[in-house]
Amino acid sequence: MDDLELRDERTRKKRALRAGLIVPLLAFAAVVVVVASSIMSAIVSDGERLAIFTAAAEIPPELAASTVWLPDPDGLPRAMEPLTRDDVTASWIRAWEQLEIVSLTGDTAGVEVYFANSARESVLRNAPLWDGRSISQLGHTLELTFYSEDGQVIGLQSTESRLLRSETSETGSFIRNTREGYEAVLVLDDGNWRIHHWARRSFEADAWTISRAD
Repeated sequence: MDDLELRDERTRKKRALRAGLIVPLLAFAAVVVVVASSIMSAIVSDGERLAIFTAAAEIPPELAASTVWLPDPDGLPRAMEPLTRDDVTASWIRAWEQLEIVSLTGDTAGVEVYFANSARESVLRNAPLWDGRSISQLGHTLELTFYSEDGQVIGLQSTESRLLRSETSETGSFIRNTREGYEAVLVLDDGNWRIHHWARRSFEADAWTISRAD
């Protein structure tokens, strides 16, 4: 083999070696891009969920002060602990705050944080029907109806939920105060009290008043 053939043979070997290195590197780079994309997508998604959760999780002081409990009935399987009552109160207020977010934006991303089972299905089913209408809570009067011996299930009723409902139409924007009664069942799921069932039992409303004329 002369010098020219020897150089050609060396060149071919170098090219083959480079090709053998490039292919795995390209494959590794592709994997890195896919993984990084997934991580970024998860970060964005978590960030969006956190923003919604935070909006509902921040309880205005006036709501905490205007949500009160009636005396517990006798004969419950277990007496409710003060810290549990505080947690349930916060969960109830946050659930209504989340409902306000749904009514204003149609975004249901945070619903499962506060609702489960039939209650969650009801909120999701009715989410598209809020168009032009919204709801804000003003305060609640709550009464404990059941507390399981294992501390995992709570029955309560809101003998009066004081709400501000609004509605916008072609003629303008209108508001009215309502006083509504609800029954609910809350279950302790992964450390969070979620509403598994709720139903409205009473409804009283003031007359509509003009909020803003269009």
